[in-house]
Amino acid sequence: MNQTVSLLTRWKKDETEFPVKLSFDGTNSMTCRIPKPILELLGEPEGIKFVIQGKRIVVTGS
Repeated sequence: MNQTVSLLTRWKKDETEFPVKLSFDGTNSMTCRIPKPILELLGEPEGIKFVIQGKRIVVTGS
């Protein structure tokens, strides 16, 4: 049996910032893994939307 072991970050309940690493996927975009606390806040959406508002980016679940 082939098993993959991954190290999961333990998020603290009071954390408000989550660094995310990006990986180039060979196309015109990049992929990343969204931290679980963010997905829980967004309600485990099927997708996310990035909205540019001036110099800020707002992320919403869709």
